[in-house]
Amino acid sequence: MTHVYSQQPSDASTLDTACAKGMALQLAGQLDLAGQLYRSILQAAPHHAAANYCFGMLHVQSHRALDGLPYLKTALLAQLEVHDYWLGYLEALLLVGRTTAARNILALGLQQGVTGPAVEDFAARLEAQSALAATRKIGLDAPPPASTVAKPRKGTRKSRRNEEVLIQRKEADLLSLVKQHKNAEALALARNMTERFPERGLGWKILGAFMPTDDGYEAALGAMQTAVRLMPRDAEAHVNLGVTLAKMKRFEEAESHLHKALELNPELAAAHFRLGMTLEMQGRYAEAEASLRRGRAVQLGTGNVVGDDELSYSHLLFLMSHNPSIGVEELWTEHRRYGDYVEGRLRASWPAHANERDPDRRLKIGFVSGDLYEHSVGQFLEPVAAHLALRADLELHAYCTHTLEDALSRRLQAHFKSWNAVEALSDTAFASKIMDERIDVLIDLSGHTGHNRLPVFARKPAPVQISWLGYPGTTGLRAVDYYLADPQWLPPGRFDRLFTEKLAYLPDRWAFKPHAAAPAVGPLPALSTGRLTFGSFHRLGKINSATIRLWSQLLLALPQATLLVLGVPVDGPEKRLLDEFAAHGVQPDRLTFHGRCTMDVYLAFHNQVDIALDTLTYAGATTTMHSLSMGVPTLTIAGATSQARAGAGILANVGLDQFIAADAEDFVAKARYWAAHPTELAELRTGLRARLAQSPAGQPPLIAARFASALRHMWRRWCAGSPAESFSSI
Repeated sequence: MTHVYSQQPSDASTLDTACAKGMALQLAGQLDLAGQLYRSILQAAPHHAAANYCFGMLHVQSHRALDGLPYLKTALLAQLEVHDYWLGYLEALLLVGRTTAARNILALGLQQGVTGPAVEDFAARLEAQSALAATRKIGLDAPPPASTVAKPRKGTRKSRRNEEVLIQRKEADLLSLVKQHKNAEALALARNMTERFPERGLGWKILGAFMPTDDGYEAALGAMQTAVRLMPRDAEAHVNLGVTLAKMKRFEEAESHLHKALELNPELAAAHFRLGMTLEMQGRYAEAEASLRRGRAVQLGTGNVVGDDELSYSHLLFLMSHNPSIGVEELWTEHRRYGDYVEGRLRASWPAHANERDPDRRLKIGFVSGDLYEHSVGQFLEPVAAHLALRADLELHAYCTHTLEDALSRRLQAHFKSWNAVEALSDTAFASKIMDERIDVLIDLSGHTGHNRLPVFARKPAPVQISWLGYPGTTGLRAVDYYLADPQWLPPGRFDRLFTEKLAYLPDRWAFKPHAAAPAVGPLPALSTGRLTFGSFHRLGKINSATIRLWSQLLLALPQATLLVLGVPVDGPEKRLLDEFAAHGVQPDRLTFHGRCTMDVYLAFHNQVDIALDTLTYAGATTTMHSLSMGVPTLTIAGATSQARAGAGILANVGLDQFIAADAEDFVAKARYWAAHPTELAELRTGLRARLAQSPAGQPPLIAARFASALRHMWRRWCAGSPAESFSSI
């Protein structure tokens, strides 16, 4: 199994990212780890300027300046235009006593235009050390002559003007490095500037933006706060600070800075995008959608159609799929537009793949996801991957687009031949990596959810491309050939036109294994309380106004029933929900709220619930599966979109059609039925976990076998030069 850096990083973006991490370790005093990282970079690229410079200065920092000289010299020769490389080499020469060589290099540097206060300081110290060496040579233990000691520079108008010219040139160099995506060198220069010119904001701004955050955001936050203090009217500085605060869940402060950025520059699309994503993180989907729409309108007006716009457009589709006011056709049209927008300019350059066209050979399968940890995608993938890894005809490779790892990640790694961290790779570099590694089938596990890399798929780096698990709808990309579904969720012939991909059918679209922390299924609460307790286990953003209206109708129809809502923060969202329910006539004493909790507590709460309630527009998936494993059926409406039918598909696959409603009236009628038949509901509860285990989703070997069969069918069609087609592997 291959882990990141167990093989030397090779592309420029990865090298720069690795170097930046090395600098962070070096700054934190972890010199051994930093040294290991620099060595791995230099094995892959011996002339990498920033890595040579940092490794050389690490030797200087460790009082081994002589050992650092070759690296500092290599850095200088690689990029003579970087003044810091001259100064680093000169400092090392001075430390080892090579004053003559230092004087010659300094003279050469001056000819190359290397000037400024730091150079003047070095020249004075070089003179002083040369004089001191001369006195010691003749046996004197005396200080150097006064004329050779560095004198403080007077703040003359000329010196101030020269310093300003130097600073402006440094700032221009810094912006140039950022524009060229030379992140490691930009970080090094920014750090140098904050040390030499601490009252100038640009260095702090770039330092905060490029500083690694593997160990937390505190250091980057401090740099960004300094940048905002020094440049209070710089909208981008406020955006950077706002984003970091949002990642730290300091949402009120984050919104304040993002709104300030928009006040300073209403046409800054990035501010609209980041504000939208901050609102999304809080479950405020309607506000987030509006903000992303404003950002998209701004960026379309400027003609800039890359970067943040692609990311924000995908987020916008995710939010639109939760919006009850958006119909089937509008949602489909917008997904298709996204595909044209992202891949339209790329289709003409899709590669002619060099993969060997042998229909029966061992296939290299790549899985791309940012959710390979204790997340629904990771949970659904694990039982299938465990069986796929045992097959001789498949070779599994993971491409992680997010750095988060946990126990589930470590279990998953055992099933993959390679485990690649690709978060830092550009779309082009990532696509090139896929092609270089001759991946035959590339599988997207995100769709339009967080950390997706759909623009990589838009470049068509693999012969066969699939979307699965992460998002219950089309990617909108023609470059993605197939979407994996099951016939209960997406009945054949009814949803084909709503997917750019061809639908490939499995017995179930995933496999599910009850969580190891799941407690025993308890008795039906209604038998002791005399009333039904409904439950919601959804994320806050899915509980929209239409859902609250529907649930309120149910509660008004059953005056004794109560509702338990799990996963709701108490500082604001709870009040909003209480107010919305009250507007429909549901009093607060019928509602109970609990915040987020650990998995064992989350599952144990199901023993307080008789029936779970599904959300409208974007139905539950993982929540529905966990509820079934705890003996709790979910009442759902089979909506018109693929997103709205997710719950209906799950329930049909376990034979619970009596919980699938056609509309709101049927939803309430079914709730009334179960309120009148608690004994029947109790009997159903006791056997539901076993029923789930006997369903297709409860049989990972079956799903894995059909999955492998589907991959082979797709591959054989490609080998034969045939286009993708919808088919069943049941």
